Amino acid sequence: MFQKHLIPNAQDLPEGKALTLKIEDYDFLVTRQKGEIVAYENRCPHQNKPLHWSEQEVVADEDYLKCHHHGALFSPLDGTCVTGPCQGSHLKKATVGIEQGNCYLLLA
Repeated sequence: MFQKHLIPNAQDLPEGKALTLKIEDYDFLVTRQKGEIVAYENRCPHQNKPLHWSEQEVVADEDYLKCHHHGALFSPLDGTCVTGPCQGSHLKKATVGIEQGNCYLLLA
């Protein structure tokens, strides 16, 4: 069974941009890619740090999600690190659901 957590303003998120969301003790990164809302745990696999310096900072950098600590770039479609100290590693993908036009993070 999943717990649903609303992703505020997900419908208004521009293509290729990202936002951060904190739920309980977890931080998530939410982005819109090719019209789809995708979410990952906001943790770089290199040193388990958040990808961004501050909650207000958008972490989408053109076609990639960027770790602002070491410059690693991740594919926003599947979370694969394409360059940087953790190349070949992946961001941990979160489950996103849509119900009545709203987007939710679904946590087990």
